[in-house]
Amino acid sequence: MEECELCGRRINEVYTISLENVDLRVCSSCSKGKKVLGVEGQAPNQKSRANLSSTMQKKDESETLIENFGSVIRNAREAMQIPLKVFAEMINEKEGYLMRIELEKALPSDILVKKLENALHIKLTIVKKDEPNMHSRKNGDVTLGDFVVR
Repeated sequence: MEECELCGRRINEVYTISLENVDLRVCSSCSKGKKVLGVEGQAPNQKSRANLSSTMQKKDESETLIENFGSVIRNAREAMQIPLKVFAEMINEKEGYLMRIELEKALPSDILVKKLENALHIKLTIVKKDEPNMHSRKNGDVTLGDFVVR
């Protein structure tokens, strides 16, 4: 029997998740709201959470998180006069994780972004527009101009 790499519980069904570009083997509770890469020990008739996660991500590929998401979240929460501890309980998330998100030391998952938007009545994502690249060459080579931000 294996232990969850986040909470230390013994687990039968192991979820492999990606958290801040690190692959971890965790329990089902710790996998909620994270990008699930795979599941081991799953009953054959259950739908894979990894497949569900990848389907949800394809739907929102053009949306990106706004730059100052942490301060927007903190300001909206403080405007509603909700302490962080109470807010964490309201949306069923860990206080420390929300604090890291408000300080922009962690990125929220897509599911958490939707929870925050609904609870605080804010918008944290913008639609990313694909602009044609004026500097790319016909042969596909990349130039320094491809990386210059205007």
